[in-house]
Amino acid sequence: MTLFVSELWHYPLKSAQGESLSGASWSGFGLADDRRWVLIDPTGHFVSQRSCAAMGALAAHAQDTRLTLTWQGQSVLAHALPELPVMAEVWGDHIAGWGVAPAVNQQLSDWLGQPVQLVYCPTDTRRAVDPQYAGDGHFTAFSDGFPLLVITQASLDELSRLWGSTVDVRRFRPNLVIGGDCVPFAEDDWQQLQVGELILSLVKPCSRCVIPSLDPDTHTSTAGFARFLATHRRRADGKVYLGQNAIVHSALAATQGVSQTDFGRTHEQGSALTFTSGQTVQVLR
Repeated sequence: MTLFVSELWHYPLKSAQGESLSGASWSGFGLADDRRWVLIDPTGHFVSQRSCAAMGALAAHAQDTRLTLTWQGQSVLAHALPELPVMAEVWGDHIAGWGVAPAVNQQLSDWLGQPVQLVYCPTDTRRAVDPQYAGDGHFTAFSDGFPLLVITQASLDELSRLWGSTVDVRRFRPNLVIGGDCVPFAEDDWQQLQVGELILSLVKPCSRCVIPSLDPDTHTSTAGFARFLATHRRRADGKVYLGQNAIVHSALAATQGVSQTDFGRTHEQGSALTFTSGQTVQVLR
């Protein structure tokens, strides 16, 4: 089968709008800038569209340790401040981050209508991926738990056929969309992919919450969509799944052609490991 990367996405602020990319480097946490920022409530727990659907209207663009946030035509620039340490909780993990100026937090709180605080995940923070699925030595920032999410265009096309109109990829917030010749939901059975120099292991199906039922343009619930998705994608455990969580298993050195198990920012030649739109994808198993 001929497969390729048809879309690349990252989400600089967890649960805010994503950015479509033509290419992205591997950061050691995931795609560059992916979910390096999070909003927390006064208890330190992360805030997402699960409890604050308005976050879907919040655009975010990252540059180094700065984040530009845009809401209904207004923008604010946040700088991560190492002198303001903050602990953020994501699904039981407590992650040491850097805060931002109080004025930025107040602006975001005013926009969203609830008190929030913006937190950045610095490079030296190490939040381990669950070793039960990934093994040791894999890390992520403020994602739900894994550095990458993979879905196929064939799956989206099949859902669109069943729904009767186009199902927007933004509902499912993937990092890599795989296009080309495969059956719908083929990713359910894939275990390992090669994308350029990177070998990905697909380690855990992605269980779905309420977020896919939210319209990415209106940020309101689409009547019947959650039930529709459950009808076609509910498994025996009662959960609804679509897409696969993935890790970088290894990288192929460009000149030696050997497997490297250093999942950091560069391979031994010193150039960045990258994903690009149109890149060939091979199913290894």
